[in-house]
Amino acid sequence: MTKVAWSITHQEFIISDHYYFSKLERYTKENSIIVEEVDKFEKLADYDVIVFNYPEIPFTKEEADFIEELVKKGKKVGIYAYYKNEDSIADRCNTLSERFGIKFNGDIVTDDVNNYDNDNLLITTTDIFPKLKEKGIQKVMLACTDTLTIAENVKPLIKAENTAISKLGKEKILFAKYDDPSGGCFIAGGTCVFWDNYSIDLYNNKEFSLALLMKKNG
Repeated sequence: MTKVAWSITHQEFIISDHYYFSKLERYTKENSIIVEEVDKFEKLADYDVIVFNYPEIPFTKEEADFIEELVKKGKKVGIYAYYKNEDSIADRCNTLSERFGIKFNGDIVTDDVNNYDNDNLLITTTDIFPKLKEKGIQKVMLACTDTLTIAENVKPLIKAENTAISKLGKEKILFAKYDDPSGGCFIAGGTCVFWDNYSIDLYNNKEFSLALLMKKNG
């Protein structure tokens, strides 16, 4: 049993929004994942996994310190953004993610070849970290995604295909993970809508979403 804190401390998208996330809510229940919306920052420490899905308020130094300590204590933390620095989302996420060697670039990624429904912003990719592929995650659709610049101690989880184009000319890393020696980790994703009702049943998005929410993953 995994307990997940879905943060609403920074005005994130709420998982209880039926129109967008009813499928994700159902799938978590079917897989013994308890997800609770949390509105008090200090209460995040009571959970195994912490999710910041499109935070609309920057993180303070004290909040970043707090999350850094939680990762050092073995917690799993994920933060998920959007493309082209919409609403300054990349800047806000960077106030936390840069602590872990990950920078959101405020980029736009398109792919005229590997995409869903002939829409070059709904990119698809099979360039996925091997341990995730072992879990059956062979292909995902990542809509309206940013790119990430990562430090040497951070590993890419998902990259765009060679046919994709970064508007800023960046390396096409879309999801990345910092592993702490404690067993905790920090995951960053260039898009926050890979697990909404539109996307989650496409390809292996469901399996990928559940892997991110489980206490242990690749």
